[in-house]
Amino acid sequence: MQINPNEIKVKVKFLEDKKLKAIISLDFGDFIVKGFRLMVSEFENKQGDKLWLTPPSYPGGGKYHPIFFMPDKSLWEQLENKILAEYKKQDNERYKKMYGIDDGELS
Repeated sequence: MQINPNEIKVKVKFLEDKKLKAIISLDFGDFIVKGFRLMVSEFENKQGDKLWLTPPSYPGGGKYHPIFFMPDKSLWEQLENKILAEYKKQDNERYKKMYGIDDGELS
């Protein structure tokens, strides 16, 4: 199965938590993967944000085991970039709606 990151739909559930900013779901068309976590990090990612994206996992034996894994690192980076871009877009829309700001009012 070939995955095209441009065809994946990203759904963001925002959380009002200090560290955990959002829970992300990815819709691949035939299946949906839920449970990606977007967290605050001490370190900057490649986009310059202090956000860390982690795929769904489960605890066992003193460590966490991934439920979702992409062996192709460049494909994972493309997907991560898409998720972070969609998070920013939806976060901006959320704040516009929250504060009643129109696009024309932004400079």
